[in-house]
Amino acid sequence: MNLQRIEDVADWRSLEGLEHIQYSILHIDETQQRAEVLFKLEPHKPIILHRHCALNKILVLSGEHHIYDFQGNLTEVRATGSYTVAQPDQHPHSECGGDGGAILLFSIFDNGGDALYELMDPEQNIIGTLTMADLIALSQA
Repeated sequence: MNLQRIEDVADWRSLEGLEHIQYSILHIDETQQRAEVLFKLEPHKPIILHRHCALNKILVLSGEHHIYDFQGNLTEVRATGSYTVAQPDQHPHSECGGDGGAILLFSIFDNGGDALYELMDPEQNIIGTLTMADLIALSQA
């Protein structure tokens, strides 16, 4: 029996201007304003500094999920199978995969149409946002 791996069968896409991360939108419930999204993080290459502005529930499907503070210090390592309920947080961070990268399942809950994520430059200036409406548009592209 030849089992397929999620990283080989997901419909991976990239967001222009964001390096070291790919996504695959599995489902968006527009009535409940909730999205289920896979994220694939490259090994040891942190993504853009950002903060979560909405509730996220995160399951590490494969690899290790490394979290860094805004200064680049490793603050947490989540192993395969780790489940985290992440409330909105004003503290910016970055993240990446461990040695083999990581695949994460995010359940993202809307917060009234405001930003789900704020993307930041190294000086913590907001340079972009991602909303539920943006996710819906990406899912229809």
